[in-house]
Amino acid sequence: MAEKGPVEARGESLPADSVVSLLKDLLGFMSSRGKEGIGRAQERGRHQLEIRQLRRDRSKRLEKLGREVMALQAAGEVTHPGLVAHLDHIRALDERITEAQQTTPSEGLSEEE
Repeated sequence: MAEKGPVEARGESLPADSVVSLLKDLLGFMSSRGKEGIGRAQERGRHQLEIRQLRRDRSKRLEKLGREVMALQAAGEVTHPGLVAHLDHIRALDERITEAQQTTPSEGLSEEE
């Protein structure tokens, strides 16, 4: 015996157009909710992209400022003990980078390894 739905069990039946109408309304509701969710997600994405771009711009400005300070200190136009310490550290890092670029990873290994 096939199971009947609650309406059919009472001997009633829904008109076909009302079922279609109900499904249409349900799908329309789900579609509008989905569009709202997508809109919110797009807005959040744009906001995050704007923040990321602002941070990138800030980092570029700080980098440019650092290069200018290095040039001013090298020219003797700016002197400050804190700057000297940082610039000495940067120069040491630059030397290490240059040395690392001139050597290949296999130079330190013997042929037995």
